[in-house]
Amino acid sequence: MIIFFICTALLFQSCITKKNTLYVQTKKLPFKIESGFPFEPKIKSDNILNIIVTADNPEAAAVFNLVTSNRNANSENTISQGNSVTYLVDYKGFIEMPVLGRFKVEGLKKSELEDLLKEKISKIVDNPVVIVRILNYRLYVVGEVNRSGEQRLDNGERVTIFEAISRAGDLTINGNRKKIRILRENDGVQTLNVIDITKPDFINSDFYFLQQNDVVIVDPNSTKITTSSIGPFATAMSIITSAISLYLLIDRF
Repeated sequence: MIIFFICTALLFQSCITKKNTLYVQTKKLPFKIESGFPFEPKIKSDNILNIIVTADNPEAAAVFNLVTSNRNANSENTISQGNSVTYLVDYKGFIEMPVLGRFKVEGLKKSELEDLLKEKISKIVDNPVVIVRILNYRLYVVGEVNRSGEQRLDNGERVTIFEAISRAGDLTINGNRKKIRILRENDGVQTLNVIDITKPDFINSDFYFLQQNDVVIVDPNSTKITTSSIGPFATAMSIITSAISLYLLIDRF
């Protein structure tokens, strides 16, 4: 009887409620909230950039799209891929381009780098058009999700926490939606932050849009932890119950 009451108490403790599983909970619909300024990822060291330059005169722009010398072809931060050239941002935040030379790009947004290149190239070529893409934009989602691991975003576009969760196959029923941790690096400093995706106001936080190399950690909820502890407990109680039953059976004879 004692065992029965203990097991019943554990089962009640481990119940999963609707309140603990729904995302962005609000009583008023439609619910509107401003998500702040449009997010645009910034360029970091070790990024691989694909830079394409076009102009009214294609021949004049071609020099910026091809490796034009052995020095550039062998450069550590210039990689030829077919007809396209990509640039590795070195540990100091610099890239080196034909004609333009070496200059710093770390910390710039994609649009800011495009504007900078247009300004530099317009001194040489009329009406240049510059397109910049981050080819190795990635982040990681681990823990209580259906598909944990690395996520690559080849175009370097912005991604929200919900998009990352969706790419990971959604949280499991045992994922703690009220305490999702995000490990983020800024200027060489790692910070661990916590968000609650059951509350709508987190959309205004700095962690609604994820940054490259972010690690999203989904911890198990109390139900998962309790259930995990029930297994060994139930096994031990089963052994004790069997031993008591055997003793009573032997004692009866």
